[in-house]
Amino acid sequence: MFDPLPIPSSPPLILVVDDEPKNIQVVGPLLLKHGYEVVGANNGKEALAKLQTVIPDLILLDAMMPGMTGFELCRHLKVSEEWKNIPVIFLSAATEKDFVINALEAGGVDYLTKPFHGLELVTRLQVHLSLQNTRKRLSATLRERNSLLEVVAHDLKNPLGGIRFAAAMLAENQELDSRTALLVESIIDSTNRSFEIVNNLLQTRRLEEAKERLDKQSLDLTHHAERAVRIFDQHGKSKDISIELDFPTAQIPIHADSTALMCSLENLLSNAIKFSPKGSVVRVKVVRENQHGVFQVEDEGPGIPEEEEKLLFQKFTRLSARPTNNEASTGLGLYIVNELMQAMGGEIRHRRGQRGGACFEILLPLAE
Repeated sequence: MFDPLPIPSSPPLILVVDDEPKNIQVVGPLLLKHGYEVVGANNGKEALAKLQTVIPDLILLDAMMPGMTGFELCRHLKVSEEWKNIPVIFLSAATEKDFVINALEAGGVDYLTKPFHGLELVTRLQVHLSLQNTRKRLSATLRERNSLLEVVAHDLKNPLGGIRFAAAMLAENQELDSRTALLVESIIDSTNRSFEIVNNLLQTRRLEEAKERLDKQSLDLTHHAERAVRIFDQHGKSKDISIELDFPTAQIPIHADSTALMCSLENLLSNAIKFSPKGSVVRVKVVRENQHGVFQVEDEGPGIPEEEEKLLFQKFTRLSARPTNNEASTGLGLYIVNELMQAMGGEIRHRRGQRGGACFEILLPLAE
């Protein structure tokens, strides 16, 4: 059994689309009797015109109509940001399984055949409207939670900054006894850890926003790799780390989002330099592999212990290897890259490098 719908502030609005006016005349009074508001349309074009002025809570849609079929109309709705979340129930005289499959593949949530049983139709409407209300409540709760997290994280930065500054000033006092100096050091460490937690919360929130705004297009992987290397070249030199490049002369067009791609490349390069010892080499390679463009980074650091490999792409993972120059590490970098790769239809892989360090690869589909 389904939970009954809560009493709405206004009756749910149902858009009935059918090229036979008599069918609308049958369905309309039935829905009105059960407390729904009804808007009718005789074809796909008229339905789209009605949607410019009203947003229904659910659409009852005939499958076979002249001009634009119900399947075509449903697919059109599902690519629209404004209409894609409206549940569509197909109501058709066709009973063949192919029609049911086509309806569901087009984005329909249910399929009823004519002639229909009035109570069954109303019951299915209530089920899908109840599910839709639940989705809306969950979405609103999620938005509220994310907003609260962001506000709290931002508001915590100011007092934490004050504590860290005061502790740093105390630490410069040469007259502190050993016990007080240890307490000040503990305050600084705890404050830095608190900053790390706050930044993790903000990065996680921004990641979800970035995944929602992906704009995938044809990009040159080699060009983006060169940009990323330029950004970290000076950082590598400051640790006496050289970066060796193996890039093709020709472009490697991939299908990806430019911002998400640069974020992924920079995370991998940052990690490689961060965990590399002084005087070592970071090798960066770009190559085609089957139907993918591949970006590879290999370092000469401590590598990833075999027992920790399963933790690599999890959120807030802190592995045993530590940055060689005490650089900050949030434990989010590889998680972010993995999430962005999945969102763009790619993947990230890890293996042990030829010189014992870590070797990470990201693969993205070729735009060709």
